[in-house]
Formats: sequence, C-alpha cells, structure tokens
Amino acid sequence: MTKLSSIKTALGLALGLCLLSACSSPDTQSSNLKQKTHNTTSTQPNDKPDIVFIVTDDQGWGDIGFNNNPILETPNIDKLAQTSTRLTNFHVDPTCSPTRSALLTGKHSLKAGVWHTILGRYMLGPEHVTLAEALKDQGYDTAIFGKWHLGDNYPYRPQDQGFDEVFIHGGGGVGQTPDYWGNTQFDDTYFRNGELEKTQGYATKVWFDAALEHMRKPRTKPLFTFIPLNAPHGPYRAPEEYIQPYIEKGLARTAASFYGMITYIDDEVGRVREFIRQSGKEDNTIFIYMTDNGSSLKPTWDNTKLNSKKFPDIEKLSQKHPNWIHNGNMRGYKGSVHEGGHRVPFYISYPKGKLTTGAIDALTAHYDIMPTLLDLVGSEQSLPNLDGTSLVKLLKEGKDNKLDSRSVIITNQRVYHPSQLRPTAIAYKHWRYVTFNNKGELFDLRNDPSQQVNVAKQHPSVVTLLKQKHQNWWQENVELGFKDRYIHVGNPAENPVRLNAMDWMEVPDKQPVPWFIGHQSPSEEYDYIHWLTEEDKYFALPWYIDVEKAGHYQVKAYFHDIPAATPVQKQFCVIDANGEKHVQKVWGRASHCVVDIMLKPGKQKITAWFTDNKQNLTSEKAAFYLYLDKI
Repeated sequence: MTKLSSIKTALGLALGLCLLSACSSPDTQSSNLKQKTHNTTSTQPNDKPDIVFIVTDDQGWGDIGFNNNPILETPNIDKLAQTSTRLTNFHVDPTCSPTRSALLTGKHSLKAGVWHTILGRYMLGPEHVTLAEALKDQGYDTAIFGKWHLGDNYPYRPQDQGFDEVFIHGGGGVGQTPDYWGNTQFDDTYFRNGELEKTQGYATKVWFDAALEHMRKPRTKPLFTFIPLNAPHGPYRAPEEYIQPYIEKGLARTAASFYGMITYIDDEVGRVREFIRQSGKEDNTIFIYMTDNGSSLKPTWDNTKLNSKKFPDIEKLSQKHPNWIHNGNMRGYKGSVHEGGHRVPFYISYPKGKLTTGAIDALTAHYDIMPTLLDLVGSEQSLPNLDGTSLVKLLKEGKDNKLDSRSVIITNQRVYHPSQLRPTAIAYKHWRYVTFNNKGELFDLRNDPSQQVNVAKQHPSVVTLLKQKHQNWWQENVELGFKDRYIHVGNPAENPVRLNAMDWMEVPDKQPVPWFIGHQSPSEEYDYIHWLTEEDKYFALPWYIDVEKAGHYQVKAYFHDIPAATPVQKQFCVIDANGEKHVQKVWGRASHCVVDIMLKPGKQKITAWFTDNKQNLTSEKAAFYLYLDKI
C-alpha cells in the first residue's frame, strides 16, 4: 500500500468515526491528515519546479497555426511549439471526462471508472490517487482553474481529490445543467472552493486572471497550477473583437467564433509565459500545453442534424490556401476513434530539466503524464496499477526503446454500460486497428495517414495480434468491474447537496439526457442542442445517493434551479425516496416544494416530480434540481 493509499484509508476510518460522534468537518480532517505528511517534505530545502499545466477543450490537431493552419492566429502557442518538446504521436480519449481521468490518475479511463460525460459515468472515484494528491505528497501547493468535469458533488469534486485552491464552473461546459443557472461565459457566477462567486468578463480571462493571482501570492512551496479550460468547447463564444477578424477572412460566424476562442486562449498563454519570464522562474517551470480530444469544428456538418449553413465547408477554404492540410490530414474529429479524434498536440518546456527540443514521434498517451511529472519532480512514490509510464528518458534523449513495442488503446464508450462492441482503436507502432460491433479495419499510417485504405486482408497476422491485445485489455477491465457512482448525502463536506438532472441514472435510450441548458448569449450564434423550453420531453428518473448519516432531511424539489425562480404550475410534488413516496402541496406560483423526509443510511435512489393527479401520482413534470439538507 502506498503512502497516499494509507492516507486515504486513514481518512475513510476518520470519516466513519466522525459520523458516530461530534467532530470537525471531513475537509478539515483531510487537510490536517495530509498536512502532516507534507510538512515533513516542505521543511526541507525545496527547489522543485513549478508546474503550469494547460489543457484546452475540443481543440484538435489542426486548430493551431503552427500545425499548418494559415487562417488561425496563435503566435504565442506557435512560439511555444517551436521552443518545446513536441510529442507528435500523443493520444487521448475522444471526449473530455475520460481524458481528464486518465491525465489525473495515470490509468486508462475505463480503469479509472470514467467512460462518459453524463449519467454519473464521468465521476472520478476517491479510491484513485490523483496527480494533485501525489504532488501534495511532494510538498506542492495545488490549484485548479476552469473545467473539472469529473464530479460536481462530494466526494468527487477537485477539493476532495487533492486540490488546495479550486475555481471552476459546473459540468462539462459553461451553461450546462450542473453549472450556475444563467451562465453564458460572460460576467458569470462560478464556484470558488465550493462557494458561489460572481465574476466580471469573459470566462477564459477569468480562469487565467485567477491562476495568475494565485501564482503571484507569496509562498514557500512549489506550485502545481492546473488550467483546464472550457474553451473552445461549444457554445462557441468569444469577445466580438476576436470574432470579426475571422469573419473578414471569409469564415461563417460559428467557425469565426471557434477560432476567436482559440486566439483568445493564445493571448492568455502569452500573458502567463511572460509572467513566468518576469518572475525569473522560466528555467525551473514545467510548462505543458495540450488538448483533450479532436476538434469539435468539422469541415462540414451535412451528415448531422445541425444546420450546415451555419458551418462553413472548411475544405473549400483549402483551395485558397493550397499548402494547408486541414486537420493534419487525419480522419475523424471529436468522438471518433480514427486518428483525428484522439491524436492531439502536446508541448512541454522545462529548461532546467534539459529536455530535448523538437518533434518526437514515439507512441505516447495522456496516462503517461502523471508518472512523467512525478519523475521530473524527483518523486520516489510507487503507485500501483498505472497504465502510463514515465517519458523522462524520451524527453531528455529523444528515444526510449521500451516504447517501441507498446500499444495504446482508445475507446469511445458513451453508453450507460461499457461494451466491448463499442468503437475502439488499438495503436501499435505504425498500425491502427479500428473495431466496432466486431467489425475491424486495419490501417498502415506510414502509407495511409488519412486511414482511407483497409489493409486487414494483406496483414492477417497483425490483425490477429491486435485483436488479442483488444481482448486482453477488455478482459482486464471486466475483471476490475464498472462501478456505479453514488453522490454522498449527510456529510458535512457538502450540505446541502444539490443534485441536477444531468446525473440522472437509468436513462433509457428513448429519453435524451438533460445535460445542456444553453442560455443564449446576446449575439448571433448556432442554437445548440438544449433542454430549456423542451422540458416536456423528459420524465423524472432517479439519482443514486449514498446517505452517510441517517436522519431528518429537508428536501427541496425545483423545476428549474433556484436562480431561475420558475413557477412549477402543478399542484403537488412527489419525492420517491427508495420506493417510499412523499407528497407535498405546491403553493401558488412557487418555484419549488419543501418535503421533510427521514432517510435511512446507505446506497439508495431518490426521484422527484410534479403532478396535478394526487390519486396515482404520475410523473407529469420532472424536477430537474433537488436539494437535500441534513437538519
């Protein structure tokens, strides 16, 4: 058992005792427990490097000027790429939460228990040691600014997973169902260490402002500053002065907004890099820039439900720029297990570490980053069951023979229960075996980087080898199991507990998941898929909760969230707690109802809805938000 595992075990015992007697909050206990460990490290002379780690959202390989994009203006990122180590064969998951789980645990996303972005399947369990926790054990001050998307409730929040300072939005994007009601990326309200905080300005600037403010504070510990952005994830919004230059270049507004978001990021990257230079810490700072999956801006949307007139056919722009190879000539975009869905830019700079500069084409992946960073800062921790490996030898020498025979497996599950039949790619040397529903294709990237020609018949031995790798990988995950995640209730670390409908469980195929509200920004833009004004498409489904302490709870059911104050316009509300229905009157034009309930301890389901029929209590209108307050 590792030191951090021992800490987590001790913390679990402490929390159990806390529930049986009066004591301080689990957050305080956690802080005290871990502080004892870190004080032994931080009292020693410490010249460990600071770490600044930027992860952008939905920015693909070709969404950087340096990668042969003549339209996109990213001078600061381009300069970083020119002067850094570039991993040009670096892979992530095709969507955001799985990638983040692998980055922070050093494990494949399925092994980390994260395979979707909704339905509670994106919550990173506390049984995993995170990068933040491992760095705290090395004496680091840890902070996150931006997008977490690995759980909005205890014990899955970043402050529960090793981060000392937390400033984030809710859910997977600004304005999604778990976020603060009404957020549009401008002058929003975000969550600072679990408390609401009103901000001014554009979201991307808010995250960088907060990060820089934190970096400027006097300190004795090295910093781990994690800046996982919500941009350029949809909805595509940026200050108008960043959009107009791309409209003038001939892009339709949606693409112009997407590119405007990236150029804004570029300006902020330049600002952080300049601060590090002026502070005199450039040589002893590990600076990483990467993205979380392939681009969400496709060259054409004709084969989707989206309005193709809003999205320009970027391939036509290629005719004006004959040297432009769009998307690095790769097939696939966000969500795809073809190369364009998961092969992304990765740049790392660390002058004191004497890393080589330039491009390195070794097969590498997101789960390598945790062991690599721990190696770079001199950690001797032994963390079990990691899929990743340290890349320090590769980064310093440009070659590591142990990587020559490795394989990396990428899957896009996005279903309630994982399946071996879901789209999966096995990357091995120059081969890519792509399989879906037991049908596979083999591609040779040396001769076919765009993955257009299936050569499975010509190389049956390679197919057999990669099929076996796929089978072994799947069997390992089946043996580990796929956990349901339960939101904890009755713990002082979070009380009251706010539940939102993006975390409904047991969602049938016929019902969409209410993951995106999509509050409209006051400008022309594509009207993204949303559930606001389409609530009648949904019926109430259960949340999974784990009641840590039995007792009296005040439960409030809302049609929309508290700030909306939307009248329910039904006579009764029903709370079904583990099969026992509780009914309460909805008064007048109230936006919610209040029900007092005795909850039993343990894992259970809770569902809430509104109705006019008190006789059979059918679900006529779902409660999209539920608050549980331990009295």
